[in-house]
Amino acid sequence: MKKPLIILATFCLLFSCGETKEKENKLVKKSNTQSSVFEDSNAVFGSNKSSEDPITNPENISIKLTPFVPQYEWIGDSSTKLLKDRLNNAITKVGYGGEGANPRFIIGPSVNILSSNLTATAPPKYANTYEINFMVVDTQTETVFNSYSTELKGVGDSEEKAFISGARNLKLNTQGFIDFLKQSENKIFKYFEDNCSEILAEANSEAAIRNYDVAFSLLNSIPKESEECFKSVQEKKISFFELNLNTSCAELLNKMRAELGKFNDSSGSGFNAEAMHYYSLIDAKSNCYKDAQKEYNEYVSKLNPVSKRDWNQKLVEYKDEIELVKQGKLFEMEEKKMAFEYQTKIKEIESKTEIEGNKRLLAKYKHDESPWLIRLFSSGSKLLKGEMSTSN
Repeated sequence: MKKPLIILATFCLLFSCGETKEKENKLVKKSNTQSSVFEDSNAVFGSNKSSEDPITNPENISIKLTPFVPQYEWIGDSSTKLLKDRLNNAITKVGYGGEGANPRFIIGPSVNILSSNLTATAPPKYANTYEINFMVVDTQTETVFNSYSTELKGVGDSEEKAFISGARNLKLNTQGFIDFLKQSENKIFKYFEDNCSEILAEANSEAAIRNYDVAFSLLNSIPKESEECFKSVQEKKISFFELNLNTSCAELLNKMRAELGKFNDSSGSGFNAEAMHYYSLIDAKSNCYKDAQKEYNEYVSKLNPVSKRDWNQKLVEYKDEIELVKQGKLFEMEEKKMAFEYQTKIKEIESKTEIEGNKRLLAKYKHDESPWLIRLFSSGSKLLKGEMSTSN
């Protein structure tokens, strides 16, 4: 009786193995069927056919580039965000990106479908090959500085999922991409030198209508590598920054009041460096200077004799340190603490001024509404055929 049972068990085991083998063969056939829709039978789904040469010269770039990805309906919002994040991540590894940068100079992709096929699987899948052409452009002069092409393959249940499959493996951490950014940057350096007077004229026109933050941002975007232009606009840049401070003197005065108001008993308080930073930034010609003077004098008048003597002694030291900042002297935080903090405060305000100015420039340039950008990024292949102008 045992022998038939052993034979039956052996038969079941062999049948099970055969069924497993048959399933494996079916999976292989399905995979081969998917691969055959691409011209390259060795293609890996979600692969990137760009030059994946290792980084041998990891140079940083100093030009801020604003990532711009146009709305391609067929790749969807998720794919657009993925592409923009990958692009921004690649830029920030070697320099500066983000939408806080000067929106005049942008880097963006033109996406073209080179081939689109459906697999013979059930259900069928989209198997697409894409060409992505990254371009660095000047939105104002409608100039393309440089371009970099890469090829992706992706498979998915929909057009969007097929693109995401390929974009997930987009490799921009290559020497080829870094060289592309560096070459673009050098062309932008040359552009600033060749067009310095036009940039200054634009900044002056913005200042004429009291857009001092925009005027400051335009001149602050000139890189130090464009030496002649950079040196020639420094006085104007400082002037626009000071004029912007004057227009925001009410904000500075409120911050000064807030710092002084932190002490319930002003007669017993010591020298308040934070309040003095804001007070020192209020220009004598600004509208709220008289109010600032009144606020300052009233506060000091309430100090008791010991605190007032300490205040006056600290004030002399403070003025000496602030003069070092105005002369552009370098110092360590421990050496001149109040001067270092004042310098940090100025940097914060400068950064805020630049960001606010760039926001207004972003609204001015209106990337999504620019007919030139729409044509450029929806037909990148025309650029490669020489049908669109580029910089030399």
